[in-house]
Amino acid sequence: MFEDVLLSFLSGVIQGVTEWLPISSKTMLFFLFHLWGISTQDSYMLSLMLNGSTIAAASIYFRKELVRLLGLSRKADSNLSLLMFLVVSTFVTGVLGVILHRFSLSFITELSSSGLLIFIGCMLFVSALVNWLRMKMNPIEKTMNDVNLRDAFITGVAQSFSVLPGISRSGVTILVLVIRRYNVKDSLTISYLMSIPVTLGGSIYAYITYPKVFQMLNVYEALFSVIVATIVSLAMISILLRLSQKLKPHLFLSTLSIITILSGLLFR
Repeated sequence: MFEDVLLSFLSGVIQGVTEWLPISSKTMLFFLFHLWGISTQDSYMLSLMLNGSTIAAASIYFRKELVRLLGLSRKADSNLSLLMFLVVSTFVTGVLGVILHRFSLSFITELSSSGLLIFIGCMLFVSALVNWLRMKMNPIEKTMNDVNLRDAFITGVAQSFSVLPGISRSGVTILVLVIRRYNVKDSLTISYLMSIPVTLGGSIYAYITYPKVFQMLNVYEALFSVIVATIVSLAMISILLRLSQKLKPHLFLSTLSIITILSGLLFR
């Protein structure tokens, strides 16, 4: 009983902190579940489902933007182009994500534990490279008001690859947006707004295709994990958003990548 509560608490804390930094929160959750003795497939699906536990925090934090997008604001500055951007990018991610998920799930379940660690380590290195490239960009000051359907499609394609273990959703989407010449601050905001429908869809998809995942945590444990993730997110999101522009996540990811690959090589 205590171990289940502890796992729920730790998963909530990890999700609440890492969701806002480009270090692949679902991979951090995967590591936690795998170290807890949960099977590879169960860990992968459980991390995918709980990845949506910060939706409440994101919705609360970006409530003003969401009110505008849904046309509920009395102001005349609602951004229809941003709403269409989110709809198109989410649709593209959903279609490609299902295909990549099926490939990813069948691929990782055939790997040995050491092979899985090496693969995830390589994906973490890719995430580190993505973040390093993002920091080297010098974008022209395009803002959220400049979003278009072409950028939505490109960003949606990039976001779909985050279904692979080790690939950071925010890392790849922010990189693509910066490449498309959006300023860093708006790239962060757009990426986090994109996370709301995508992570919700991922959680629903995980439950529908793998209902066993919900049985691993009972209703109270799952709810406790979501509450912890929400509280942690709301308490730290402002700080993390500021730090994400100052810290160098590629150094953290590179270190984690090396440790993961070495672990896979040593524990054959």
